[in-house]
Amino acid sequence: MMNANTIKVRFYSFDDVKNFVEVMIKYPGDADISGNNRNLMVDAKSILGVASLGLNTDLAVIFYDEITDEIRDFLAPYTIAA
Repeated sequence: MMNANTIKVRFYSFDDVKNFVEVMIKYPGDADISGNNRNLMVDAKSILGVASLGLNTDLAVIFYDEITDEIRDFLAPYTIAA
């Protein structure tokens, strides 16, 4: 079960990754992103790190601080069922 500070996402293009990182850079808290196996976790504000996780793959964004409504709204197009 995912905790309240985790949102599952999927990116379909590099533009999705770029847009995600641009918004995450503005997020005041810390966040990481990982694949389902969690063997690799990267900073959600790193375009190279996020891109290295691949496209069309289920990913989990882990927020270590409060998730704002603005962030939830932005992530809505990328959010997948938990």
